Amino acid sequence: MHALPAEELLRLWDECRDASPQARALALAAAADEDTGSVPPAERPIGRVTALLLHLRTALAGPRLAGTVVCPGCRGTVEFQASADALLALEDKIVDAPPPLLHGGYELVWRCLSYRDLEAVAERPGADDPDLGARLLLERCLLSLRHEERPVDPASVELPEAVSEALSGAMSAADPLADVLVDLTCPDCAHAFTADFDVAAFVWAEFESRCRQLLLDVDALARSYGWSEPEVLALSERRRASYLRIVTGELP
Repeated sequence: MHALPAEELLRLWDECRDASPQARALALAAAADEDTGSVPPAERPIGRVTALLLHLRTALAGPRLAGTVVCPGCRGTVEFQASADALLALEDKIVDAPPPLLHGGYELVWRCLSYRDLEAVAERPGADDPDLGARLLLERCLLSLRHEERPVDPASVELPEAVSEALSGAMSAADPLADVLVDLTCPDCAHAFTADFDVAAFVWAEFESRCRQLLLDVDALARSYGWSEPEVLALSERRRASYLRIVTGELP
């Protein structure tokens, strides 16, 4: 995709600053979505939204991703790097219409989780409890359920742990971008651990930083040349950077 115009970046930032993390991710994904005639991002598998966010981030700043996490062993800071291109290669493995799951006498017709599910569960009382939240998400993804060839109401039965685990595994396999994990080793204490890489939060943080920098650019050029915000934002990024170098004395 092409990079979004500067004025569009600021418009999205204004609209999303006070929104929920899910709403922010969907707004950015919609801005990056070039397939406007298909299923809305909120109703697609979570990994499809993750892919759109990665495309947006690549257009803004390239494919190299760098971040930090806290080591669970010594609480030190661990740096990591990832490649948007490598992650986007997983998009081809997403299964939009997964086959039924047969396990332990159960037949489960299911679908991948979507951002619509995340939003709905986030609004439920007690959903901040990890176990309850996971169970509510599993319930939402079940379309129909049979046990020993007899129909069962998914909302009226608690699945055996082995069946729930099998469903969770099938969901992870069908949407490998829904939950991105990074294997790391702490350089200070040598503790090996797996970190959850929240792509949506990462992209939003960089997006917000980019928008704040745009405002600083507008302020600097408006003070120096008397230009309005639309006039400054209408400049190409390279031309705007050149004027800023003149203002700071870097370019004679």
